[in-house]
Amino acid sequence: MEKSVSSGGALASDPARKTLEFLRWYAEERVNPRLQDERRSLSPAVVLDLASAGLLGLQVPREYDGLGLSHRDTYRVMTQLAAIDPNLFLTIGVHNSLGITPIQYGASEAVRRELLPPIARGEEFVTSAITEPGMGSNLKLLSTTAHRSSDGSYTVNGAKTFISLGGWARHVNVFCRLAEGGEQAGTVGLVADTRGRGFDIGPEMMTFGMRAFPQNHLSFTDLSIPARYLLGEEGRGLDVCKDAFTAGRVYLAAGGLGAMKRALQLAHRFAVQRSVATGLLSENGKTQQILSESIAAARSVELLILHLADLQDRGIPVDPSLPLTAKALGCELMWKVLDRCVQLLGGRGFLDTNILGQFFRDYRVFRIFEGATEAVSQYQGTRFLADEGRLPSLIVRDFDASPAVVALADQVVQLGRSTTNSSRHRHVLADSMGTLVCWSLLAALTSSEAKKSGQPQDIMAADWCEQSLRAQLLGARTAVSQGAELPTGTEITHLIEAYGDTIGDFDHRAAGEHHGIDPLLRRSA
Repeated sequence: MEKSVSSGGALASDPARKTLEFLRWYAEERVNPRLQDERRSLSPAVVLDLASAGLLGLQVPREYDGLGLSHRDTYRVMTQLAAIDPNLFLTIGVHNSLGITPIQYGASEAVRRELLPPIARGEEFVTSAITEPGMGSNLKLLSTTAHRSSDGSYTVNGAKTFISLGGWARHVNVFCRLAEGGEQAGTVGLVADTRGRGFDIGPEMMTFGMRAFPQNHLSFTDLSIPARYLLGEEGRGLDVCKDAFTAGRVYLAAGGLGAMKRALQLAHRFAVQRSVATGLLSENGKTQQILSESIAAARSVELLILHLADLQDRGIPVDPSLPLTAKALGCELMWKVLDRCVQLLGGRGFLDTNILGQFFRDYRVFRIFEGATEAVSQYQGTRFLADEGRLPSLIVRDFDASPAVVALADQVVQLGRSTTNSSRHRHVLADSMGTLVCWSLLAALTSSEAKKSGQPQDIMAADWCEQSLRAQLLGARTAVSQGAELPTGTEITHLIEAYGDTIGDFDHRAAGEHHGIDPLLRRSA
């Protein structure tokens, strides 16, 4: 491995090269995804090795002992990690995005100097706690509270759930509602020490995928946090939270890209060796169509990630719709590519030992993490419906799109002018518009990039995106026209309750395993 690392000059021109070469060697020699999955845990040796390689401080400045990578190089590393193993990707990704971002950009200089070096060196994990038992993507329902004490500290009470790395992290960025002043008082972000009195780490969630990546329930009972650990401004905690979400969404898109490339690599290995009735599977026209469309999908997402990285590295403000598009389409297209690759393998795709089966289980969560696709689409659609001129101006300002794509985007705007008094119809319209906005932006970007590069792969991606936008527009018109004809919630309940007549209505009550300690062995109160 060491011999393959180039001279200092080459490394200076490509800071991520050494990390990428290390990861490729490490994937071959040290990572066993199936063993991690069966044991529901990463090997301690793997965590230590990745920490030693600097992977727990990808974008942390060197002055704080991090690698100081650019956004572009960071996304390259994350794409590589996703191709190697989903659990490694999420462990490194959550730590670097949701964990480090709020501290690096929201904490005081003193707190940064205190916390970032040990975090970047991999001496401890860090994460964020946002989701609650009664709150998912709707941050307005935040119920965990922070009360400002007379000494300036904050007392936190509440609970969080589905917290990534919640059982491993030494510090957790907790986002709360200020207890004083009602809703107008705003929110606050605080760095909590998980060893503090009142911080309770609850059970690990038994997820069906990402089994080596912990998700925990956390609860806080009169947890005291000193004022110096405030993130951002008091009352504007969600600003810091949203920045972390934005970082996490692009990380997920980069991970989706790595998953797509690895799945296609494995599917192609199979196709060039497998004989079917028409000859080699790889020479079958339908197979070639599937692989070509999947390659176009992967390249489209890659172009979007590269565009975002370029803007971020140049310090140019990024329109919020672009990270949302990266998250929504990056993860949805990844899922479609994985599904098609599993199908292409036939019976072998259903074997859990053939990599893609585990990918299928593990990467399913990407369509839910950092805002489920439906929530992202409705949010995106609602924003653009409120300002119908925003989409055309964004496309004209940022991209040199083809006339065909510009015309399709205009049709999207026209569809958004549909009027209705039905809230259900408005929900359907917002969802359809959100999806169409994402596809319009991706089609505009790929069209623009294909013009600039002239590369066959980029031209293929642009053509595919344009055709996909046409198909999405057709489907959206149908969905919007049918939105007002949907059955009511009561009618849906009656229809589903009637299933009991044909399949019954039951819960499994057979006894399972007992894992509790015998009461006679417990410490007396």
